Amino acid sequence: MKVETKEAGLTGSLQTVSFSDLLQLISVAKKTGMLLVSRENQKREIYFLKGDIIYATFFGNEDELLGNLVLKRKKMLRSDIKRALSLQKLTQKRLGTILLEMGVLTKEELVNCLEYQIEEIVYNLFAWNSGEFIFCEKRLPPADQITTQLNTMNVIMEGTRRIDEWIQIQKALPPDDVKIQLVKDPQIKSNTVTIAVNDVQLLPFIDGERTIPELQQVSPLSEFYTRKALYDLINFGLVEGGGKKKIRKQKEDEEDLLYVIIRLYSQSYQIIERMASRKLGEGAKKILKRCFDVQKSFNPLLGKLESSENFLDFRHLESSAHKILKPIRFHTLMDGLNDLLLEFLRAISKSLGRNLTSQVISQIKKETARVIAEKRWIAKEYELEEELLKTLKKSQRCL
Repeated sequence: MKVETKEAGLTGSLQTVSFSDLLQLISVAKKTGMLLVSRENQKREIYFLKGDIIYATFFGNEDELLGNLVLKRKKMLRSDIKRALSLQKLTQKRLGTILLEMGVLTKEELVNCLEYQIEEIVYNLFAWNSGEFIFCEKRLPPADQITTQLNTMNVIMEGTRRIDEWIQIQKALPPDDVKIQLVKDPQIKSNTVTIAVNDVQLLPFIDGERTIPELQQVSPLSEFYTRKALYDLINFGLVEGGGKKKIRKQKEDEEDLLYVIIRLYSQSYQIIERMASRKLGEGAKKILKRCFDVQKSFNPLLGKLESSENFLDFRHLESSAHKILKPIRFHTLMDGLNDLLLEFLRAISKSLGRNLTSQVISQIKKETARVIAEKRWIAKEYELEEELLKTLKKSQRCL
């Protein structure tokens, strides 16, 4: 686990320290301060008091996020939100404080919305496998910000459970371009069907036209619970997938295909390097670099992964892949990446042994399942999951 300490606090990368490990470190040490997690243009702030989570927000969007959550959960009218935002500009008070003063929300309702906001932000971060973090000691939310208090260890357990459940849910749901509709003549197998409150809340929004992403926009539930409710309703035989929303263009398909392939294999290599480095230190990179040098001599495309900073830099691979003739582009790319992955796994198995290498392979299966779930229809059409699993099985036979 690589975590550096600077004047501002702990700092590092989610590629070397998982988000759950980071939360555990803060909880056990009973730290007070603000954790900033960022990648590309996304930033999240999580505040802690003696190791417990007390607040979380998108970077700089507290009032906008709270207003949207209150509306989504039907706690007040849009006109009330507009009036509250106008007062907020005049008074410079926190939106939550104004909503309490207006009498449109109780303190309990506001705290529930804040906990929902924390849930939306924190649990989403469990799926991040890349990004940077920095912990600023003693930094707390503004004094007028209403906060709550959540046990961080409980959040870790729930976040881990959700990630496992999320993978199963995503595999069972229709693709994102399919309309979701009610079953006209449901055949209920059991005399008694227990439908959860969340399932009932989602039912009115299923109109036969909305896709899953569109349902997410109007659902009063979080993304996780919206998809879980759909999963339940499909299993009950009450809801099913209908026709596709639109016909995608070939160019979009090619872009999605390259995106998934590159994400799939870059993540696999990151997992190998991360887990091997925990046991072998810097020696892990040296082993992988030797494998890479051998493989790029057989497949020149792999040479495009090199940069001045790293020998595995996937930023340039997409543009290089476009230069390959279309009829052989997909197979050339997949052959090279699969051969490299197989060589990496064979090499580290000699140093890590059978048990630890099996753990690496299991982790690859688990984390890449989320990548496949993001654009499952394209992964299924080109059998990307099957290709990856075939390579992983080959490596296991060598253990």
